[in-house]
Amino acid sequence: MTASTPAAAEVCDKVRPAWNPADGPVTQFDDLALFFIEPLGLIVLVLAIAAVLLRKIWFTVFVVTLLVATIALNISTWVEADDVTNFALSEGCIAAPVLTTTTLVAICAIFSVATWHSSRRRRQAG
Repeated sequence: MTASTPAAAEVCDKVRPAWNPADGPVTQFDDLALFFIEPLGLIVLVLAIAAVLLRKIWFTVFVVTLLVATIALNISTWVEADDVTNFALSEGCIAAPVLTTTTLVAICAIFSVATWHSSRRRRQAG
């Protein structure tokens, strides 16, 4: 069951299109890098940069909400692993997203603290 089969290879094509089997199994750092070059990761990255540049509380709250949803998606993928996830894991095109999830939690925490600090400063000044 762990041997490469056409069905399993098709799973990796859909789950992790940026992964090449010749590169070997995905590590935690590979998973983090691959996350940020895939559409969801790029959206998160662009919106996080925009939140830093715009410095609007409402936009930062939106980005934090998106980060929390992405974190929940990462965790639920592993808690409720299905056959697709198991095939992709056995093929080596995905790894447990521990580093990716930890990085997203850290970004979320930084934005949350910065937003809280900014709103507190505005209340004191106002």
